[in-house]
Amino acid sequence: MGKIIKSALLIGLLLSMGVTGWAKEKPSIAILPFSVSSAENIDYVQQGIRDILTFRISLNGKIDAINKDIVLANLKESAKKELTLADIYGLGKRMNVDFVVWGNITKIGNNVSIDGKLVDVSTYMSPVGIFFQSQGLDEIIPKINDFAQRISDHIKGDNAASVAGLPAAAALREPSSPQAIREKEIIAGMKAGKKGTVTAIPLKPVSVNPPQSSDK
Repeated sequence: MGKIIKSALLIGLLLSMGVTGWAKEKPSIAILPFSVSSAENIDYVQQGIRDILTFRISLNGKIDAINKDIVLANLKESAKKELTLADIYGLGKRMNVDFVVWGNITKIGNNVSIDGKLVDVSTYMSPVGIFFQSQGLDEIIPKINDFAQRISDHIKGDNAASVAGLPAAAALREPSSPQAIREKEIIAGMKAGKKGTVTAIPLKPVSVNPPQSSDK
């Protein structure tokens, strides 16, 4: 009987340790600087989009947006002038993240177009994307906010609008909340045309097919 009890206790301990060890941490995401196609320097738009996406996606603390310095260091290490989707997938694996956000910004005159995608590193698919055109910057902020919400909803498994995200959105409407103040600072920086220091890396538009194995 004593051996049976000890065995049961040992099995219980191992199961307990296993559950703890297998507990899933919160999902992680890397937000790459969007590539820029423009006759003028619009790094401030690139930087503002990245900051808004990072701020919105990580607002409730349920998704971990990795530090931009880590992202830039990995981009530099890739040493490529152009990144394909396979490269994006590889970067996600190298940074050990679950998702990667990337895209491009094109500005011709007052017309600004933005094409953004979310890549699921585990499935090698782009389940969430956004493409829009606008005249000037006024329409950009709501669209990027919507993109960030759709990303958050997908990662958290919400097919419809995230109920958990509603309080955060409501808080951003409060002019004195820290969240609202931070977002206003980002938007003000974009509209003021502050020059960023990020060097854009062009991304080739490619189909979302998994990379073929190669012995090269």
